[in-house]
Amino acid sequence: MFHRFSPRRLLAVLLCTVPIAPRIAAAQGDSLPPPPSSNLGLAAIGAVTMHGGWASIQHGFHAGQLGGTVDFGYLTSRRIRLVADATYLLTLPHEETVASEERTYRNVFRDLSAHLALAFHATSPSARFAPYLATGVGVHVLSSSFGSLAIDTRYNTNNFGLLAAVGARVRVGASGRRAMQVEVQTLQARNVRRVAVTVGVVALFNDLVKR
Repeated sequence: MFHRFSPRRLLAVLLCTVPIAPRIAAAQGDSLPPPPSSNLGLAAIGAVTMHGGWASIQHGFHAGQLGGTVDFGYLTSRRIRLVADATYLLTLPHEETVASEERTYRNVFRDLSAHLALAFHATSPSARFAPYLATGVGVHVLSSSFGSLAIDTRYNTNNFGLLAAVGARVRVGASGRRAMQVEVQTLQARNVRRVAVTVGVVALFNDLVKR
């Protein structure tokens, strides 16, 4: 025998099942992956820095340097930034005696270097005072024309290097888009190991602008 299914019973079943749909959708929404915690690329550029400085290099060389650094956004946290730099270094004229040639040579060498590094900020990178540590790897393209085979062999090579730096950025002005930066670097590379101090002018963008 079949029981008669009245319209009232059908309406009651429908009313009971309606609240279930939002709960199912909410449960499915909770299972979706969280939004990405990194923001990298040209559209995420946080800062562009032009800097100059002074370096003390092994073998008794001293040099001036000019360069630029770009902050390409953050990785896993706004305090961990991906930065890339390019620097041109030119030494002061330097004398070196080559015993095997029984001669003293005086000239300069050049170093065009580029590094990719991670900068770790101790506080919010958009704060008025933002200290940081940085470490990375790079390449050094060296050139010289001392006229000595022993010296020019040393300074006409391409060397890989390691970078470590400590620095701080201080925002200036009311717009929140300008800053000054001071950085102390140590670079480990064959024949051009050095310590450098740089001062830079910074333009801030995107998440580094103080709102």
